[in-house]
This record gives sequence, structure tokens and C-alpha cells, in this order.
Amino acid sequence: MKPRSKTNRKGYALALCLAVLTSIAVPASPAIAQTPAIPQPWITYAQLVGHQFQAWLEGDDDAANQLHQYLEERILNAKGDAPPPAVVIRAWIGADGGVTRIAFDSLGDPKADALLRQLLTSHPMTEPPPPDMLQPLRVRLRLEANPDAPPDTPPASSARTP
Repeated sequence: MKPRSKTNRKGYALALCLAVLTSIAVPASPAIAQTPAIPQPWITYAQLVGHQFQAWLEGDDDAANQLHQYLEERILNAKGDAPPPAVVIRAWIGADGGVTRIAFDSLGDPKADALLRQLLTSHPMTEPPPPDMLQPLRVRLRLEANPDAPPDTPPASSARTP
């Protein structure tokens, strides 16, 4: 699945990349040699959560714009050619569809952390999770080059993380 992205003026895009098969926490047990099959309703719900998070992050409001600006500056000011790390977001969704908890490693700025948390917790999901679904769900946020950027914009190939 190709991530959709929000274009900004300097040629970078914010993309939410779903890691659907790894987005559902499956308990680890040394006695289990293989991971059990993930139920299709869980995969479908993880995709729904990813799409809704993506829509909220691509919003055209002050919080989304400020977060995009911070992330853009972070990539533009990166030292060397090391790509910035992807942000793995762990989300817990309540029985009512509300995002009850978000956890992620700091973006390196308390204000950016608060903006990301605000964007992902201020709206409920359009539907609740399956009652037996294991949580947290995991999605990955990353920056990537904008293919529609003007030619004078430097490429950001090093900004891409798997």
C-alpha cells in the first residue's frame, strides 16, 4: 500500500506507513515456535486506525501544520546523511472507539510531542475495535521526499526510513 502524504512548501511529505502484520501485538512465548494467524477483523481494524491517524495528521489545522513544520525542520537540519528515525506509535483504543492512550519515543521536542499526542487523541475512531483484539496497535510515521516538489528543492532520499 502506498502511503498518502501531505505536501509542504519545501518538498517533503509526511507519510503514515502501516505495518499491518506487525501492528497487532501478539504475546511472545518461548513455547510457541510460530506466530498464530492474525484474525482478519484485527487486520482490517488496524488498517482503519492507520487511515484515520493519517487523515488527522494530514489535516489543515494549526496543530497539524505546526507538527509538519517541526518535522520538516528536523530533516532539513539533520547532521550528516543519517535519516531521522521513524516514529513508531503505539495506540490503545477503548471499547467506545476513543483513543485512550498513545505512546511513542520523543520527537526531541516537548511541543512536537504534545502536538502529535493531541492530533491522535482528540477524535474517536469511526468504530470500536473488535472486542477480543490485542493492543496496542502500532503504526509508523516517517518523512519522505515529495515527488511533486519544485526542481530547485533538494531531494530528501536520505529522509526515507523503512
